[in-house]
Amino acid sequence: MTDSPQGKSSSTDAYEHGSPSAWDGVFEGLDLSYSESPVTQGKLFEIVKVGFLEKLLPRPPRNVIEVGCGTAFVSLYLAKRGYTTTGVDLNTRILKQAEANFSREGVQGSFVCGNAEDLPFVTGDFDAVTSFGLLEHFKDPAMAISEMVRVIKPGGFFFADVVPARFSTQTLGSIFNAVATSGYWTLKGKPALGLKKARRQFRPEYYENQLGWRAYAQIMEEAGLTDIEVRGNRPFPRLTLSPSLDRSYTALLSRAAGPWKKFDASVSSLAKFWGAGWWFWGQKA
Repeated sequence: MTDSPQGKSSSTDAYEHGSPSAWDGVFEGLDLSYSESPVTQGKLFEIVKVGFLEKLLPRPPRNVIEVGCGTAFVSLYLAKRGYTTTGVDLNTRILKQAEANFSREGVQGSFVCGNAEDLPFVTGDFDAVTSFGLLEHFKDPAMAISEMVRVIKPGGFFFADVVPARFSTQTLGSIFNAVATSGYWTLKGKPALGLKKARRQFRPEYYENQLGWRAYAQIMEEAGLTDIEVRGNRPFPRLTLSPSLDRSYTALLSRAAGPWKKFDASVSSLAKFWGAGWWFWGQKA
């Protein structure tokens, strides 16, 4: 993301509308390649969520847009299975990475530099709209949700993965990550840098709202969605680990696939409380 969504000059306005200036730093050092082999926790989390989504989506061929697509893992997964996909993001750098991932896999896809609060598409262009880790970065996500609903056809499918700032399994993970990060840099002789990085576990450079799942569901209903469903998802935290420990943790999580899938499918209050995020889906009226 590079520009203020509303064309405003205030850094506070931009921060509360997606935190566009923060994302180059967030992507720095991450594995941005595409792979369906769950050898790291990042890839495993992607595979689990897209597997859940695939069961809900109308069968291909369908025209699907991913808003705030980042590396477009979801879009590429779907494109390889017969969907026509469009990825939208404000960050031109990450869009180039997404295009490179598609190219390496020999798959066609469309990519547009655009703003979630003012999508550059006509009303009813798509059969389905998706977003992952997007809506929590807006102080008021109503405009982005309204735009996402606008660009799908009547009867079209809406899916959003939301990870707001709240207590969840990731809170414990963040505590672990803060201690591990601080300890690592202290051992490297840079304790001040370690503390600075540790604080980012709880005060990231990007904005995160604290809306509850009921508030999100109400906004979606007001935007024109019906039959809205909500699930808590991912009962395990994302941890900062060395490559070897990451592989071991991923293998452990993979062995818990059965209980994990049951958790993600649960309608219980416990899942909504403990899960790292919420999945919402519904249909445009």
